[in-house]
Amino acid sequence: MKAARFQGNERIELYDAACPALGRDEVLLKVAYCGLCGSDMKPYRDGHALIPGHEVSGTVVDGNGTSIPVGTRAAAYLSVFCGRCEFCIRGLTNNCVHREGLLGWSDPWNGGYAEYMAVPARDVLPLHDSVSLQAGVLLLDTIGTSWHALRLADVQATSKVLVIGCGPLGLGAISGAVAFGAAEVFASDLVSFRREAARDLGAVSLTPEEVSCLEGIDVIIEAAGTPATLMQAVRIVAPQGRVVMLGEIWKPWTFEPDADTMLKDYSLIRSWYFPISEFAENQQYLIDQKVDVDKLISHTMQLDDLQEAFRLFFSGQSRKVLAAS
Repeated sequence: MKAARFQGNERIELYDAACPALGRDEVLLKVAYCGLCGSDMKPYRDGHALIPGHEVSGTVVDGNGTSIPVGTRAAAYLSVFCGRCEFCIRGLTNNCVHREGLLGWSDPWNGGYAEYMAVPARDVLPLHDSVSLQAGVLLLDTIGTSWHALRLADVQATSKVLVIGCGPLGLGAISGAVAFGAAEVFASDLVSFRREAARDLGAVSLTPEEVSCLEGIDVIIEAAGTPATLMQAVRIVAPQGRVVMLGEIWKPWTFEPDADTMLKDYSLIRSWYFPISEFAENQQYLIDQKVDVDKLISHTMQLDDLQEAFRLFFSGQSRKVLAAS
């Protein structure tokens, strides 16, 4: 099968790989689409021993004796959860305390920048007939992860919401805040292309400088993943407000105490992925056409053009980019 090897130094090579050998309770997925993600920057720069790609949709072509029928159209859940711990039993699979790994990140689970992919049966999320395979990718990180953040922040119809960072996660958060009926939705980004995308999804678009003038913001989704934007969020959130760290900050950062950060009550929440228990409700929003998923995708490119797809994606001049196998 055709697959991508991330060699480091922003070089991607396509090669002929062996079709995945299925383990117990795994199915074979014919990959339709794999979504490019900001977290792919690390393997893109540093190289990766596995085939990367963790936002995957496709069709089951070998059920391997599991209960998953051949022909099932599905998205692949990232976390290889145990299904037995207290969090899994409660449906909070994103918080599994005995996680076995992450698809595309942890051996032996290669990812979706390939024609075929082995997926644990419990990670197969079937798609409704009316939900496209492109939308199936969005139901993972773009919608699933960002909407979980909105739920943790308890976004209500009276909420004033600000999204900082309008990459795919931020755009997903904007679409969710609008779909959830938030009273006002604001969005900020350094890049004008992304601010335009935020406006297209229903947000009031602001430059980072204009954000400082906002007042009464109940919920801030920090999706840029920088210490500066996180501190900006903490400073301007309203008393009793919630700041959700949705962007990934992997280096130490300094909390900068002052009157704006210390003399009020607020919550700082970290959110990283969604529990399977939220998937059906998220999918129902798409079935009911309450979200225009076409506005979240700007480019669909072939696996053969994956190198160019990554150049485009990291230029900041795209919305969600999908690689089609």
